[in-house]
Amino acid sequence: MTAVHETAYPRMRSALTDTELQDLYTPTPDDLTFIERATKSPVAAFGGLLLLKTFQRLGYFLSFDEVPPRLLRHLATATGVLLPHDCLQQYEQRGFRKWHLPLIRHHMGITAFSDGGRRVVVGAMLDASRSKDILTDIINVGIEALVHARYELPVFSTLRRAAQKARAQINHGYYHQVHAALDDVQRATIHRLLSRDDQEGASPWQRLKREPKRPTTKRLRDHLAHVRWLQALNTARHALDGIPETKLQRFADEARALDIARMQETHAAKRLTLAVTLIRVRTAQALDDLAEMFIRLMHKFHHKAKEALDEYRDQHQEQTDALVSWSGRCLQSLKLLYLPQDKEQ
Repeated sequence: MTAVHETAYPRMRSALTDTELQDLYTPTPDDLTFIERATKSPVAAFGGLLLLKTFQRLGYFLSFDEVPPRLLRHLATATGVLLPHDCLQQYEQRGFRKWHLPLIRHHMGITAFSDGGRRVVVGAMLDASRSKDILTDIINVGIEALVHARYELPVFSTLRRAAQKARAQINHGYYHQVHAALDDVQRATIHRLLSRDDQEGASPWQRLKREPKRPTTKRLRDHLAHVRWLQALNTARHALDGIPETKLQRFADEARALDIARMQETHAAKRLTLAVTLIRVRTAQALDDLAEMFIRLMHKFHHKAKEALDEYRDQHQEQTDALVSWSGRCLQSLKLLYLPQDKEQ
């Protein structure tokens, strides 16, 4: 399950530095003016100021139980409150919180999440889920959308549930797209892939999931047979058209993590999508490995050819030198033979 510290959701740090207390939580003249207008009671003023300063930093209202002791002491010193814990207890008992929340939102120009925030976050998360599959990323998009629209942040569990629902809704759409694009032959092929004969040591699904060995020239024949097997399975790749690559990679990762029993427990549309995606990924990987093997073979042939040429040159160097020397002597003789005749003419 995605934890709050893995996301951009703002949290109150328990160990605040002196600089943070001074820069972020010291009341400004504008803060004090707002509090004076909002209430006249010292109890209400201290509690309201604490809510205001933490809301300015977090974007949501913090429970007083979550306020770090250093922050409580810092604000008590700044406002001259001698018994801050007793003051906050009276604040809650008198119901000042319910009165102050809308005043602080209005002062900050922030809208309550209950007044349309869910629509904003769901829309942003649905759009994000079309290309993203990691909950942390989807939650962060929702937080950014709320901040941009100046909405109060809800509790983190609300964002997490919204992200899970948005991802599930988009993924189910992709599953049904693939399911509808397959014909009976292709579905039967995947069904056989997820079946195992009792006499077989390993099922075709295990063979598909197994990480392939690094291909070598000695295993070229075996690798070519494996590529042909994958290509025979990879007839439904058109069903994945329009699905982002990031989604396909996540589907393939999920497929690799499931054995036959768990795949069979998955509903049909998702099962077919995971299988088709893993086949596509494995086929592409096998073809890439084949291309890499071919390149290595060409480099090896080139290297051997160069070595053979160098060896041939070394072996025939004396013969070449003798031929060059003989050619030189022949040219010299021709010059001696024809040069006098040229002078008489």
